[in-house]
Amino acid sequence: MSTAETPITVISGPLGAGKTTLVNRLLNDPGGREIAVVVNDMGELNVDAELVASEADDGLVDLSNGCICCRLQDDLVTEVTRLAEKRSFDYLLIEASGISEPLPIARVLTRESEEGGLPEQFRLDTAVSVIDAYGFWKAFDPAESLPDAAPDPERPLTEVLVEQVEFCDVLLLNKCDMVPDDALDAVEAEIRELQPRASLHRTTHSEVESGRVLDTGRFDFDAAKHHQGWKRALTGDDGEVNDNHGHGRDSGHAHDEDVSAATAHGVESFVYRRDRPFHPHRLDDWLDDWQGNVVRAKGFAWVASRPETVLGVSQAGPSVQAGPIGQWGDDDPETRLVFIGRDLDEAALSGELDECLATTDERAASYPDDPFPRESA
Repeated sequence: MSTAETPITVISGPLGAGKTTLVNRLLNDPGGREIAVVVNDMGELNVDAELVASEADDGLVDLSNGCICCRLQDDLVTEVTRLAEKRSFDYLLIEASGISEPLPIARVLTRESEEGGLPEQFRLDTAVSVIDAYGFWKAFDPAESLPDAAPDPERPLTEVLVEQVEFCDVLLLNKCDMVPDDALDAVEAEIRELQPRASLHRTTHSEVESGRVLDTGRFDFDAAKHHQGWKRALTGDDGEVNDNHGHGRDSGHAHDEDVSAATAHGVESFVYRRDRPFHPHRLDDWLDDWQGNVVRAKGFAWVASRPETVLGVSQAGPSVQAGPIGQWGDDDPETRLVFIGRDLDEAALSGELDECLATTDERAASYPDDPFPRESA
């Protein structure tokens, strides 16, 4: 193929959201483009690749039995480079597996990874997330149980789902015909709190104009990484947050032009800040009793059992993780946790967390049975 710059669109999203349907639509109506496709699937048999193959002719790379966000990163680079050498195309589509995290994939495609990246003729143009509106609605409904959707996922499914929402340039809220209008409005408002930056389109059967997801020129690694809803909440504006432990400007509520929609559906966020450490066991017990209407919580905690250590806390629906991510160093230790959800009782949540704070005597105690790090799903 020529050495002209070849744009890439990466399509992420949970299993069954409609990614393969979107790929087939784009192959059927490419807008004059010659498209090649990489399809990644977790299983030994890549069913998605079989579904795409009839539309892609010989411009298809099948990456199976692993995720391109981790184990198959090298394979992704190798196979795309090989495809570019043997076939002419002017656009590359990459469909990630349903449990792939989009940020590590973007690192590889933008040569941010230490492992090396694609040849310079490629350019990551757009990161698309296809989100199943019905699945999102049920995943964060405390009255519903989340079905198994992947074999032996390495990370809790809801955590990956939220990260697919948070890291993208274009978000397709798909299967909208399966959700009542009022619930759909609430789902969109919640997604806007998580992802204030992306272009959002409501779709059915992944039906969208190709120009919405191809050649958009929207990808910006720093913006995608730093303008997630929880980071905006911690800074109180569009400023960046330190990657190690989030110290930045004063926190506040982070809302954008969709604030009226969010308010109408009771979707909100707030930041819990305290300059006293948590008692590790009381905090651990509290994390086991998560409120169902909290869609996302994330931030940085100070615990008495690890006074010099920044404890990262990440929650998405029923999935909770907490573990060390760095040292406070010269910064003053301070807990800062962002909560995003529907009809949140800020006073009650703050009161519960205050009960988990360590007393003066507890701060001086030793904790040989420190419960962190912890993961639950």
